Amino acid sequence: MIIDKLSNAEVYYGLHPRIKKGLQFLINNDLNSLEPGKYEIEEDNIFVMIQEYETVDAEHGRWESHYKYTDIQYMIRGGERMGYANVEGLEVVEQHKENDLMFHDGSGDLLLVEQGCFAIFTPEDGHMPTLSIEEPKYVKKAVVKVYCD
Repeated sequence: MIIDKLSNAEVYYGLHPRIKKGLQFLINNDLNSLEPGKYEIEEDNIFVMIQEYETVDAEHGRWESHYKYTDIQYMIRGGERMGYANVEGLEVVEQHKENDLMFHDGSGDLLLVEQGCFAIFTPEDGHMPTLSIEEPKYVKKAVVKVYCD
């Protein structure tokens, strides 16, 4: 798991060529102008989902992880808390292999991801996005899905 400002993205280019390409997409595009939806960057290997929603209290959050995709979650507007825990410490309660998604029970740490910041979650990283900071607020976020083979 990594958390940083987008202005420091170059530091992480060496992790994987597709992570570099995903971060460069975030830097080189006017994300505020993109409507919610899915945008392909490199077919199914890299795509971004633009989301707008109201954050929720922690009791409504849900732990998740992925089988093969790494998430780059970037806060375009607003901020949220995100939970983090290694999947080895979480219990799988629901699996959706066709959607590259598992849900878990367990506990972990909460991180603050503010506007202009991103968090990278690999398949080993359980995460709980969409959590409100103090009270529910409307946010806009880009989630870049990166297949790192």
